[in-house]
Amino acid sequence: MTIQSEIKPEDPRVNLEAEKDQKPRKRSLLLLALLLLLLLCLCATAFLLIRYLIERKPLPELIPQPVNFNYPPHYLYSIYGVDQPVATALSPDGSRIYVAEMGGERLIKMFDRQGNLLGSFAPPGTNFAQRAPTYIAVSKDGRVYVSDRMQFAIYIYDPDGKYLDSILAPGLSLSEYVSVHIGGIPAGTQYSYNIFKNVVDYQIPGGITETLPGPNPAEWAPLGIRFDRADNLWVTSVYSQSHVVRSIPAGVLAGANLNEFNYSELQFGSMGTEADQFTFPNVAVMDFLDRLHVVDGNNGRISVWDNQGNHLFVYGTGSGDSALSLPRGGAIDSKDRLHVVDAVGQNVKVYDVSRVEPDYLFSFGEFGLDDGQFNYPNDIALDLFGRLYIADRENNRIQVWSY
Repeated sequence: MTIQSEIKPEDPRVNLEAEKDQKPRKRSLLLLALLLLLLLCLCATAFLLIRYLIERKPLPELIPQPVNFNYPPHYLYSIYGVDQPVATALSPDGSRIYVAEMGGERLIKMFDRQGNLLGSFAPPGTNFAQRAPTYIAVSKDGRVYVSDRMQFAIYIYDPDGKYLDSILAPGLSLSEYVSVHIGGIPAGTQYSYNIFKNVVDYQIPGGITETLPGPNPAEWAPLGIRFDRADNLWVTSVYSQSHVVRSIPAGVLAGANLNEFNYSELQFGSMGTEADQFTFPNVAVMDFLDRLHVVDGNNGRISVWDNQGNHLFVYGTGSGDSALSLPRGGAIDSKDRLHVVDAVGQNVKVYDVSRVEPDYLFSFGEFGLDDGQFNYPNDIALDLFGRLYIADRENNRIQVWSY
């Protein structure tokens, strides 16, 4: 006998009750997922806000971007009260803006971030007809270095504009010259040199002002000055037919004064139009691959060298958007983008120099008198917050842009 089990038909009321039980559970799970997503969004927003308050970087710097994402900056405002500004630089924290004027009294002026004038200064023992500040560089300790085309010197000031010393020639500082001639420099000694008078004035504490004959003229004419990440100073010199790039090591610039100014100098280049020559090189800036990009002004190009003075290649020549006309000042930002001010092109051209071959990215600005337009721009400085400060010479202002 075969025993068959009885299979009862499924009661539809059971399925209906089960579905009724699952619907609230699904809604609860969906609501929980939405709450978790909202919590994650709030956490991400809070993280960005806290990071912004700590680092004070623009949001594009804080939010990860596509690898090749680049866009031009936008105009913010202008700082006025300057007379034909030719150079600009920033204190290490970006709180002070230094501007060199070629017009008027030819002063170095200091402004805060809002464009308020903090003060001004000039080389001691000179008048406006005897000085021509050209470029400015600021070291990591905040000292301000100013090249002067008429005095053939680099002046050094403290962050407040107090005169400290002068570099008169490769391997010769004013304090060293005085120290050698008077047998040391007592603390508090004041000194100055004016190339047009060709005498050195000095005064030891409690004494009267005395003079020394000036040093023999040196075959150098410092033009552009820039510090690299290690605080070495790179100087372009345009003396007569000798247009070269020189370096001054960070170690010899670190003391209270430069009365022991001996160092081994690196020098490279010569005057001409060949690939490894210069014609009025303006500044030399170092990228993150330790290559020097020399803004070769009158040759209308960028000349690239390694940090031992070996020539690599040039770019920015020819025609098209990437070509330069009369490049002057330049600066590299944290993304390894080289910003070059083109005085004749009336704009700023930007190149990606993070790889072996530089890539042209974009330019911004055009000729004019309105906001965001240039009239013979000459120099640029970048801060840590994505702001750009551009010396707009013939418009008598510093333009401030931002990424």
